[in-house]
Amino acid sequence: MLYCASHSQLCSLAQASSSASDVCGLKIAKQSIDGRFTGEAVAFVLDVLKEVLERQLSKVFCADFLPQFNQVCIKDSTKFNVDNRLRDHFKGTGAKPGNTKACVCIQYEYDLRSGKILDLNVTEGVRNDAIDAAQTKEKINKTDLILRDLGYYNLSILTGFAKAGAFFISRLNTSTLIYDLGQTDNLKFKELYAHMKKHKLTSCEKQVLVGKKDQEELRLIVAIVPEHVYEERIKKVNEYNKFKGWKTSDDYKARCRFNLFITNVPSENISLQEVMLLYRLRWQVELMFKNWKSVCAIHKLQPMKYERFTCLLFAKLILIVVNLQIIRNLQGYHFKKTRQILSEFKCFKTLQESFSILKGIWKERRKKSEKNLMKLIRLFSSNHWKENRKERNNLSEIINLFICKSKYCEYI
Repeated sequence: MLYCASHSQLCSLAQASSSASDVCGLKIAKQSIDGRFTGEAVAFVLDVLKEVLERQLSKVFCADFLPQFNQVCIKDSTKFNVDNRLRDHFKGTGAKPGNTKACVCIQYEYDLRSGKILDLNVTEGVRNDAIDAAQTKEKINKTDLILRDLGYYNLSILTGFAKAGAFFISRLNTSTLIYDLGQTDNLKFKELYAHMKKHKLTSCEKQVLVGKKDQEELRLIVAIVPEHVYEERIKKVNEYNKFKGWKTSDDYKARCRFNLFITNVPSENISLQEVMLLYRLRWQVELMFKNWKSVCAIHKLQPMKYERFTCLLFAKLILIVVNLQIIRNLQGYHFKKTRQILSEFKCFKTLQESFSILKGIWKERRKKSEKNLMKLIRLFSSNHWKENRKERNNLSEIINLFICKSKYCEYI
């Protein structure tokens, strides 16, 4: 099963039968393989996935990277449509063009400091991020830093994090009211934009009251977006509102001028610019989903019965977790030596093409396993580094910035 899951191409029952003979020396007919995909098999593979998650080997990537936080939790979800025959198990919306009645959603959360997977949950497509946020709001620890996008936004949940001793950085929902301290009128973003342009400011921060009833004092981080970004936002919302028969408000148009963040992290711990840099690290989870789809082809399982589909999906996730364990630990090893970071995409691709090496690491005795692991280390260290992009801070540069700050503070 893991061998079939390791291939990005579609794998038929006939191919699985041939693979069992070639790889394991086991002669089994394709009908017999299909008969083994049962409810019990689904439960077994799910238990294996849970066991793999519980036995993760993780350590802090770099002790000087954001040491003031216990964990830096980044969470997001990915969805993909599946065959309509699976709609009873993976219900989709089916409302928008291109959507089917069957859809899979995978919620993924990990700790940026250690690489440990904190949540990996497969659900039906109709369970959105807001529902997940409400159902998992207790799964935090004191001094955790939570980075979430607008899909998870719920002010009461965010303030609940603060009351539990955790910290958060979140995009601000456009419908949330903001008040200057001591003021009864909500913040005028049109006036704020004029003030910032007059004083040639591209970003600023304010202590504000957030919400209408149960107000919470938080830091508001404001950054002006480029004109073309503003125009794209206005075009998109105007098209949507025209379809709905609505009119875009002046306040909404004014808010489109900015990227808006709220946080309860004190300014002495993280500055305005650092808040925006940290939130950009949330993009790492999007890159991870890209790896899952482009390399592991997690969304390209052909039409099949529910039990076989679910077993193969969980098998792919098991391989992803195991591969991530190897990648994360080698990332930490190389970063300490070279201050460079291995590219997850390049490493995933190599591991996907090197299933025989992986199998050797799992099944052989210690000396042979170490020999196979050294092969991977040599492969990774040759040309698997993250590449620098012009006019954009990459992950290693952002991490090094916070490390330098941490070490500087030690001597003050």
